[in-house]
Amino acid sequence: MPKNIVQYDLLISCPGDITNEINIIEDAVSQFNTQFSDTLGISIRTKHWRKNSYAQSGGKPQALLNKQFVNDCDAAVAILWTRFGTPTDEYGSGTEEEVEIMLSSGKQVFMYFSDKPLSPTQMNEESYKKVQAFRNKYIDRGVYFTYSSDEEFKTLFFAHLSQHFLSEKRVAEVKGERHSELKIVGIDQTQHICDKAPIISFVPNTEMTVSKYLEKIRALFDDISARKLEKRDELPDRISKFTIEFNKPVEVSESEKKLIYTVADQLGINITEDFFTLGNLSQSSIPTGIMGGYSLNGTDAEKEKYGTIKKLLKTISKLFEWMPVENAFLHNKCLKLALQNCGTDIDEDIEISLRIPKDSLLLINEFPQFNNDEMGYLLNDCNMSELFGICSTSTYSDYDSSIVTSRRFSPRVSTPSVFPGYTPDYSDDFESELADVFCYSCFDEGNEYVLKLKIDYIKHNTTIAFPSVIFVKAPFKSIPYIITSKNSPKIISGEIEIIFSDE
Repeated sequence: MPKNIVQYDLLISCPGDITNEINIIEDAVSQFNTQFSDTLGISIRTKHWRKNSYAQSGGKPQALLNKQFVNDCDAAVAILWTRFGTPTDEYGSGTEEEVEIMLSSGKQVFMYFSDKPLSPTQMNEESYKKVQAFRNKYIDRGVYFTYSSDEEFKTLFFAHLSQHFLSEKRVAEVKGERHSELKIVGIDQTQHICDKAPIISFVPNTEMTVSKYLEKIRALFDDISARKLEKRDELPDRISKFTIEFNKPVEVSESEKKLIYTVADQLGINITEDFFTLGNLSQSSIPTGIMGGYSLNGTDAEKEKYGTIKKLLKTISKLFEWMPVENAFLHNKCLKLALQNCGTDIDEDIEISLRIPKDSLLLINEFPQFNNDEMGYLLNDCNMSELFGICSTSTYSDYDSSIVTSRRFSPRVSTPSVFPGYTPDYSDDFESELADVFCYSCFDEGNEYVLKLKIDYIKHNTTIAFPSVIFVKAPFKSIPYIITSKNSPKIISGEIEIIFSDE
């Protein structure tokens, strides 16, 4: 799961004779991040000229280093032993300049002088005198420590690093810098976020609507009408007498014709006499393969026209299945709401309470009623979470993206009975599926209903849509809401204005 971390940059400043200590600092910082990054949201990153500088022209070396990363660091650790370093324009060495930059900016500097044993070959008396003079410069300011071994340095540095970054003041600063900021926003008909929640017409989230089915059906009628075929008196030589005996002409059944005529009449489409003519298309009476299919014999044009007629019949069937669902909610109005985090930190374990007037909220038990076949269609052929849900866009995520531990179940699929002529009762499964899709807890309080919704997790600068639309029966002025969460010590109270949209 993504985490929001406050990143601090730690400058490592030292001459070339310091080597082991750099590795010790890197290890100590890594240990600190492992122990405290997740729990406190603090992470430290080291900066050093050997790994963070890059070739750049247009200035003095130290000035360029300062611009590249030194000035932006939040703290520094400076270590000196035998060498003082190369002088800069303003200071005796780069280390001295970096220390002074940090101190003058009011930033923390961890300063250490090594008292580890020296061999005569390591000693440069002039440089060492500069180190001692630099040490004496800060002797009364209490900003440095000495050590005589790598192990002692490791212990000292980790202790000082932890004391600074885990101090009450620093932790309080981090918490002040990182906070969630939660509020409820609306989503309009064009799927844009708005501060006021519009009451809009309900449009199911489905690719095919009644109008699109009708458009497809009209196109199929035109396609079939354009395929002119005639029955041939003479059969091709390639069709043997044996083949004819075991094939029967393919025809559109009378019940299928009646259905097509009825739909054509409703749509004002004129069907000519040759609409169902399939030429000499025939079907084998001998099954092909273990699946029991029957092969078609005829020209490609004959097969394609027959396939298009079958496609028309299937599309009409799909239209008749979908039409009661769309018509049931045709004039319904709804709200689309979302939770928005405008803060700089994640939030978790969020509970939202909404207050809606009783005469305005449409409860699940007041939904349009469907017969058993229609409920079976909705369960088996539709994804109800998508139909009534609020899909992701570029500006907000869907509800499922906020779920850490699954509470919502996959759509129930009620398989028809294997016994011929028997249709199972879908009412219980349908009711349970609706409860999963509209996963709000509803409480009766006087003249209002209180809807409660739980959201597991929301990132900073993120908007999460509610799990489904909220159906409304009548306009009203506003929704007062209360939000409680893990990372917000205070109860958030707010109100979102409701506006009526004719669209």
